[in-house]
Amino acid sequence: MKYAFISDIHGNLHALTTVLEHIENENVDQIVCLGDLVGYGAFPNEVIEAVKSVTDIVIAGNHDHAALGLTDIRAFNQYAFQAALWTRKTLTEENRQYLLNLPLSHQEKDLYFVHASPVQPEQWFYIFSDYDAEHAMRYAPTSTVFVGHTHVPRDHRTRRGRLINVGSVGQPRDGNPEAAYTLFDSESGERRLMRVEYDVHAAGKAILEAGLPQFLAERILAGR
Repeated sequence: MKYAFISDIHGNLHALTTVLEHIENENVDQIVCLGDLVGYGAFPNEVIEAVKSVTDIVIAGNHDHAALGLTDIRAFNQYAFQAALWTRKTLTEENRQYLLNLPLSHQEKDLYFVHASPVQPEQWFYIFSDYDAEHAMRYAPTSTVFVGHTHVPRDHRTRRGRLINVGSVGQPRDGNPEAAYTLFDSESGERRLMRVEYDVHAAGKAILEAGLPQFLAERILAGR
């Protein structure tokens, strides 16, 4: 089965639209979204509607919970804090309920999907290193795990299996501003990281026009 994994869209409709168009040419069987549909970007409702239209497998992320008041945002930096409050005011009631009903994880045969980590998914632990991945895989119900959260794509090979960070559609942080998503063939085990150029300047302009912090517009331009 061929999967396309998208994650960390963060209200960036320009990036998401371009990625979904790209996926259409890849003949995938299933699209999976690993969370953080909202936060930072100017189009939370539109992103939710677009994701709902292409997949039923959607995992909750920490910024989705922040927009619902389910996560303490006092630890967020000032820009994420402001964006979370703006998103709370902007979400429609229908989309608020949609986010509220998203699961924290999902298992499909021998694959496990979670936003941050198999270790207490609701605590949103980060997996940056191979050491982090090794620890996280102790708690995984399968030998192959897919995550997002760090916005940095990576394929961790551990003694207990494989943990794949699928990258970020809407706010990459690996120095490359192009949108990132992952293709995965469950039969061969092949993972392909895809990078897609999109109109990042239009996305940044929309952030400014929405009254969100200028830093958030500058960040997507830099891919940081």
